[in-house]
Amino acid sequence: MRNISELPDELLLRILSFVPTKDIVAASLVSKVWRSLRTKVSRLTYEAPYYPDKATGFLRFLKESLLSHQPHALETLYIDVKQCSLGVDIRPWIKTNVICNLRELEVDAGGGYLRLPSLLFTCKKLVVLKLKGRIQVKLPSTVCLPSLKTLHLLRLTLLKDKPIHKILSNCPLLYDLRLEHDVMSKLHIAMPSLQRFTIVTESVFGPSSNELDRYLRRLEEISAPSLKYLSIQALMSSIYVRVRIKSPSNFEKFTPGDCWKPPSSVPTCLLSTLQTLEWREYTGTCAEKEVVSYLLKHALCLKTAKIITESCALFKKMKKDLLSMPRGSTTCRLVLKIVLKQ
Repeated sequence: MRNISELPDELLLRILSFVPTKDIVAASLVSKVWRSLRTKVSRLTYEAPYYPDKATGFLRFLKESLLSHQPHALETLYIDVKQCSLGVDIRPWIKTNVICNLRELEVDAGGGYLRLPSLLFTCKKLVVLKLKGRIQVKLPSTVCLPSLKTLHLLRLTLLKDKPIHKILSNCPLLYDLRLEHDVMSKLHIAMPSLQRFTIVTESVFGPSSNELDRYLRRLEEISAPSLKYLSIQALMSSIYVRVRIKSPSNFEKFTPGDCWKPPSSVPTCLLSTLQTLEWREYTGTCAEKEVVSYLLKHALCLKTAKIITESCALFKKMKKDLLSMPRGSTTCRLVLKIVLKQ
């Protein structure tokens, strides 16, 4: 074998599924082999350029690529137009049989505007659905998502009262749910299969104790008997509460604040339940060190504690401070990382 084009089509298509769509199209212009395979790739990814003067060309490329693709081949579709805040209605570009065959769909409209076909919420094969930004989808009279396991809905105009209830009540296999905090008050539904639930709050200082109390009260009303993993994420804060639980009835809150004092008694979730701890954007303040020390000391079942900072200068001191802290769990693995902002 002298070149990659001699590989079987099945293997070539598998390789192409990991390649950005614009590169697949570029390759098809110089090779007949790639040209015949371009419309059969199972995964398409589109990312709009940052520069506004290239928006028209991107939209033309998106339209032509979607319309020319073989309907039953496409399984995963990713569209990201947040960089240039585009306004576009892609409903005419996605054929009905394409939508019905999708297994994964992720769309990020950012501050732009994007309209999707209502047929999206009747896809029987759809397993993963992630929508973010100013996306408009008119819900059909009947919602049917029998295979959906992952649902992330953020900043959508469709999340008003009845629509969110209508969506969730027709996802019998839903395993992973991610919603904005203000949607919590609209949930009055049983989700028997739900195991992972992320609540996203826009709070600058992270979830307060009152907010956590409110979320936990809402969880009792939602009825999610299989829930094992609850995350409360503040997008504009260094606080990220992530707790593994045995059952909603046994869940107890624990969160650090700016001026932290240890509770009068150790929460049960620390002593017998907490297995995974992740702290993002650690800054090394006295309050943060006290909280980490308390968690490591009292989390008797802790398996992994991951502390992440964005400061190279802080990392050396962080290692010195945290690695010397006593741990209540003999099997706890402490992971310290630097993740620089891009």
